[in-house]
Amino acid sequence: MRFAFLLIVLTFLLGCSKDSDFIPVYAVPDDLQPIIETFVGEAASRGFSVEITNLIIAYDETLPITHCGQCNSTALNVNVQKIITINPNIQCWFSAQEREAFLFHELGHCILGRLHDSTLLPSGDPKSIMIQGNLILYAPCVYFVGDDKCNNTFKRPYYLDELFDEGTSVPEWGK
Repeated sequence: MRFAFLLIVLTFLLGCSKDSDFIPVYAVPDDLQPIIETFVGEAASRGFSVEITNLIIAYDETLPITHCGQCNSTALNVNVQKIITINPNIQCWFSAQEREAFLFHELGHCILGRLHDSTLLPSGDPKSIMIQGNLILYAPCVYFVGDDKCNNTFKRPYYLDELFDEGTSVPEWGK
């Protein structure tokens, strides 16, 4: 309810202001702040300077049950309040890596202006973290069954490289 009120007030205020009057809001829950800091650090380690001062992340029970969350804008316009809403009614991730992949995907939309990308690598793996609905891209096994073929943690560097540079070369495991 608090989120809905905040969203209505922000929409009203931002809708009535001129671009030059835009005042960005940064409001990220404490439990998600470390992931935002990791995103900024991963960008920096790849030569990209990312400063996030225009972002609201909030839980929203009105999202459709089929959506883990969404970003309100892929526009690179800095005069648009960026809002990521997360559905608290469904279990969307089972590991820290899946939660990170979800937020990095949404930050790809909100901060980097990326759209969904359903392209596959020759191996059949998704080409991009920007694929819709796949959080296990670089996740560990949830249920260990005697081998570690489901352990995808080694794929993380590629997916983060590709997030910040769509021209990243296909890795060996993707051929």
